[in-house]
Amino acid sequence: MADALLAGYNALVHSISPLVHRIFDTLHLTGVGKYWHIMLVSLAVHHLVSRTLPHLSKLMLPGVYGRLSSQDKRAWSVSVLCLLHCVFDVCFVVAYLGNATLAGDKMSGRNGDLEIYLSITQGYYIWDMVLCIKNYKDYGPMYLVHAALGVYALLILTSGHLQYYSLVYLLPETSSVFLNIRHLLKLAGKSNTALYKANFLIFTVTFIGVRFGFEAYHSLLLAVKTYNGDTGLAYYPFACFIALMGITLTALNIIWLRQILTATYYTLFKSNSKGSKTQ
Repeated sequence: MADALLAGYNALVHSISPLVHRIFDTLHLTGVGKYWHIMLVSLAVHHLVSRTLPHLSKLMLPGVYGRLSSQDKRAWSVSVLCLLHCVFDVCFVVAYLGNATLAGDKMSGRNGDLEIYLSITQGYYIWDMVLCIKNYKDYGPMYLVHAALGVYALLILTSGHLQYYSLVYLLPETSSVFLNIRHLLKLAGKSNTALYKANFLIFTVTFIGVRFGFEAYHSLLLAVKTYNGDTGLAYYPFACFIALMGITLTALNIIWLRQILTATYYTLFKSNSKGSKTQ
């Protein structure tokens, strides 16, 4: 039965892939034709997990999950799925940071295994973008812009262009690991605990260190190289997009940094005052 299903799946992929290639190869997005099925399967898995998490949370943490409002239950499931995604991203990014091929040719160096990981990550970003659209009133424009940039950037990166910069822009998910832990601790009513405060401090340090000390630095270098036309074999419009994306992400990080520093102050020093509602 499993062999028959796998054979049917492979036949479907082989029959559709030529059409997808014809559509996207003209746009220099050759990775879409090669990995579209992985992206769709990943999207389906993320959707399935998001629908399953409420039942698992109710079963495993009845005391915590049961007292949450319907809105907080949705936020809980989103935070759990985001946490799992961030851990996945950080693990494979750290594994490839020392890759000689990517580091030696930041513009056109490519790795086939990395492209598969990026295709899996694409499923999450599509899911996240749909979530931001459906809940636009709650999340606002900045999160939607962040998700949309990620979706298009991954189409470029899986197509063999500027793959080194996938590491640059996904390593900041390190701080998101602690951000989502913070969300879960807060929903669980642990916002006045030492664990919550320690986690928030680690989040703030990694946010500043990784997003400004690493991401913003490499974004600046890429912007200068692109401006000077030093983009090697990479498709120049894609280099421009990734460079502009880096500048946009840095701008978003600056906006978020002010909010984070304010929340850090109230979390660490004013947790028992009225200002603690900003946590």
